[in-house]
Amino acid sequence: MFKQLLLLVTTVYVIISCSSDEKVALTNADDREIGAYVRTIQTFNSDFFVGNATDVFGVELEVHDEENGGLLEEIEVFITYKPTGAIPSNERFLKTLAASEFQIGDFGKPRAPLTISFQEAIDVFDLSIDEVVCKDQFEVRINLKLTDGKSFTTGQSSSKILAADDFWSSPFCYTITVLEPIPEDAFTGIYNLESIVDGPLGETFGTTQLVEIYRGHSPNVREMRLRHRLSIEQEQPRIFRFTIACDESIFSKDLLSSKIGFCGVDPAILLGPDTLNATINSSDDTVFELWFVEGYLGFDGNCGFGTAPSRIRLSKQ
Repeated sequence: MFKQLLLLVTTVYVIISCSSDEKVALTNADDREIGAYVRTIQTFNSDFFVGNATDVFGVELEVHDEENGGLLEEIEVFITYKPTGAIPSNERFLKTLAASEFQIGDFGKPRAPLTISFQEAIDVFDLSIDEVVCKDQFEVRINLKLTDGKSFTTGQSSSKILAADDFWSSPFCYTITVLEPIPEDAFTGIYNLESIVDGPLGETFGTTQLVEIYRGHSPNVREMRLRHRLSIEQEQPRIFRFTIACDESIFSKDLLSSKIGFCGVDPAILLGPDTLNATINSSDDTVFELWFVEGYLGFDGNCGFGTAPSRIRLSKQ
């Protein structure tokens, strides 16, 4: 059953940019598309705090392949430094997770933590801790290598493979943002949500409503459960998250609109950050905005709009 599902749904492409949409499929002799993927089981911490070299980014990974993880050779980890307002560095090799570092997890697949300290990240680029400022980012790309010679990295064919908080949750790419800490209760509580720039199909999350915002998996991450306008009552509201990054609110990437958020043909619309983020006052959480796009990376649910902006305003009650 696993192999049938893998062949049917998972097409994985080999490219080196976390943001590129180039797609080159891997096929076998029967022209069936074969893939392997790396599930993100949980996130321990997604960001670094300014000046704190001991901060650690951490996720738990689970490897899936045609042999239930039995083909795992290693995972290579690469990193790019993206200073605010400047040209990103060239990608550099960081380290390797060998097969011996994985343990069999709850579902019989190999699992291991991927951790990267702030000090590790800056050492790769010969930076001092004082040179890295708020809103700088590190982009982490992983490359899964199998014992049969195949390798898999960024560029999945489907939004359902990329999407966070879903079964696959396999982006092969993670973004670490450098932040100033905020109080635990900041940007939490009951908020009135209203659309100020409608999405390509109308108000992205429907009409004006009250929502609860709560702390997410990391100190500056906030989450809320919402329904995309294409979802139905039988579907549970999905998690939509954002990060408070000094004077900006950053909408998270790879967020699925809805299991059925498409126009006639799957896969569904993907949501992610816009090219510009909303400006905020991190000391005042009474009213703020989130700027994002529907059709992130071009995954528009076959609705034909490509990538389109949407904006919401949240007012504390």
